[in-house]
Amino acid sequence: MKLRLFTIRASFVALLSGAVLAGCQSAEAQNVTPTPETGVTPSTLLLYRADLLPGKETAYEQTEADIVQGYTDAKIPIYWTALEAVTGGPHVLYFDGFDNFADIERAGGDLAQGLDGHPEIVKLQQKLADFVSATRTVLAFRRDDLGYRLNKIDLAKANFVRVSIFQFRAGYEDEFAEAVRTRARMYETNDIDTPWMFYQAQSGIPLPAYIQFQPMNSLSEIDDALDRDAKARHAGQARPLTTQKWIRDADLSIDIQIYRVSQSMSHLSAADAAAAGSAKGKGASTAATGKYTVPPRP
Repeated sequence: MKLRLFTIRASFVALLSGAVLAGCQSAEAQNVTPTPETGVTPSTLLLYRADLLPGKETAYEQTEADIVQGYTDAKIPIYWTALEAVTGGPHVLYFDGFDNFADIERAGGDLAQGLDGHPEIVKLQQKLADFVSATRTVLAFRRDDLGYRLNKIDLAKANFVRVSIFQFRAGYEDEFAEAVRTRARMYETNDIDTPWMFYQAQSGIPLPAYIQFQPMNSLSEIDDALDRDAKARHAGQARPLTTQKWIRDADLSIDIQIYRVSQSMSHLSAADAAAAGSAKGKGASTAATGKYTVPPRP
């Protein structure tokens, strides 16, 4: 099986051996094995970003919704979560979670079988690609030592996700890891209940690079974290990252984006849809999400 343009887009995938379906590849959504320590956070991540052409946001979302309906009507058991950018230029972020990299490879054949006999979905995917200006696909693995309260993350109830990408010169990995652990200890001391998970990029982006995900029920969680963070600094519990010498030497760059979970562009399993509906019933926003299971796209 050949790994080509891995695109984690909401309705198609492309991980086909030999023949490429409409220029794309495919991968079936995988269930992540939960543990008491990490909950359902995936150990291996397939991350895809699609930058949209100006003015095509509505057309993209509608086409994506049609693809979701196509999967539902065809009863294809592949599920994904779509994140719509709140900050930055218009783009959509998809991610797919697996237990290991081998599962990514095995998934292609399963999805190809599910799509067999449904050319209408292929056409919709081709149409969707017309609204995209650029894409990026990243493979990464979870760093348990850098996570914070992983077992409390429940994506089926999240409405927003804060995604931070950290990049710096090689040779400062240990300093970065210690800075993250120090921040986690400070959060724990001040009982800041905003869990995060860290992934170390394996390919698809200049290395070294680390990606942090912070699922949130509400943007008010950012206010709470900022307030407690400020109080901790005043109490001398933590130093601002920018004051640490290694940061300047490593030429650290941080790209932070806020995303809203788009229910219309996500295809959820029955269990996740029920959990999402329950979360909304308790006062969450209209954006709900499912597991870390997103098929790749063009």
